[in-house]
Amino acid sequence: MFMLSPLFVALLATLSYASPAIVETRSGPPEQDNVCNPVGIDKTIRYFLQSTSIPTKVWQAEEVTADTFNFVDLQSKTTTTSGQALNNQLWSIQPINNGNSFAFISAGPTATVCAGGDGGLLDKVACDGVFNTSMVAQPAQFFISCTTCDAKGKGATNCQIQSAFEGQCALFFSERDNAILLDDCSSSQPNQFWDIVPEA
Repeated sequence: MFMLSPLFVALLATLSYASPAIVETRSGPPEQDNVCNPVGIDKTIRYFLQSTSIPTKVWQAEEVTADTFNFVDLQSKTTTTSGQALNNQLWSIQPINNGNSFAFISAGPTATVCAGGDGGLLDKVACDGVFNTSMVAQPAQFFISCTTCDAKGKGATNCQIQSAFEGQCALFFSERDNAILLDDCSSSQPNQFWDIVPEA
């Protein structure tokens, strides 16, 4: 009679326990679940870009003149309902390339000036004509991936804002340090998520 050696039996048992058939698998990383892009966002209204982790903090254009601003940082959301302080915190959002990317246009200057992501601190890019042509230089283009997008196109929540030029995401490191800069994208970094909130 044919008999299996004890060593061969042990080897078979080891292989069966290591078989992929008994290993639990997942369909994909959780950060890819329930992601939307605000392709249909309302271009006729202005928005606050508000920290998801600290909702009292928003993007603000700094050193604003009629023609430009110099950089973007994180400031306490204003309670004023009109004027320059409010305008410096409001942004128009223009889809670029059929909504594959987006431009953020500051309401602070009279001229058309976009937020720029070309490494380090968020700064500015002149973007004349962006409203008419939906075209802008690549440093002024950002990808937006959100958990929820408003069905009527009036905002989105829990969004990562990624520079199309640098491939990094907009974040701040702490409430004390109000710089907004680009860094490696991470789904576990709470200060890298933003809500797009329409002006009241």
